Amino acid sequence: MADFSGIQATPWLRGVVGCFRALALAGPLLVAGPAGWAAESGHGGGHGETKPAAPEPPPPPEKPPPPPLPKLEKVETVPRIPKVFADPLTGLALGGLDPVAFFTDGRPIEGRQDLELDWRGAAWRFANEGNQAAFRDAPEIYAPRFSGYCAFQLGRGFLAEAAPNIWVIYRDRLYLFLSPAQRAAFMLDPDGAVAKAEAAWPALSRQLP
Repeated sequence: MADFSGIQATPWLRGVVGCFRALALAGPLLVAGPAGWAAESGHGGGHGETKPAAPEPPPPPEKPPPPPLPKLEKVETVPRIPKVFADPLTGLALGGLDPVAFFTDGRPIEGRQDLELDWRGAAWRFANEGNQAAFRDAPEIYAPRFSGYCAFQLGRGFLAEAAPNIWVIYRDRLYLFLSPAQRAAFMLDPDGAVAKAEAAWPALSRQLP
């Protein structure tokens, strides 16, 4: 750098010397360009520092597989038909009375031993061949409803053996009862009694052999 110590300093000269000094100090920055300016500014206060990139979030955990579905048991869709109530000693249904005679004659009539057929685990006897043929063609029509069990007691939730000579035909179906009192109670509201018995019969019939 030139020595100006022997020259008298004038305002103009002092201004020129100041410009040279400023250029000398700014020389490295001017040569380095914007990169140098960023470096210099970084040394001053840290405003130019580059922050490290945030780490990527970890991937979400894999969902466990759903549990296996439980095995469904096979449900029997065919309704179970229980055996008809029969005398445990003789195996006769209705105690040997002709089921068709209740409809044709309006009263119970003893069936004949030589006119007998088996249906739903019981032996049925008939007063004549015509009644036997009618029953063979349509046994569900002539057989007592609820397999011969007391219709009124079924509505109360019980299975009770009925007496074949305590009966009533209501809406073309033969119903049997445990006693005359049960039959009288049934006839006070036959539609309601039948509805209750029909509702209870599927569950109660499963108790039968």
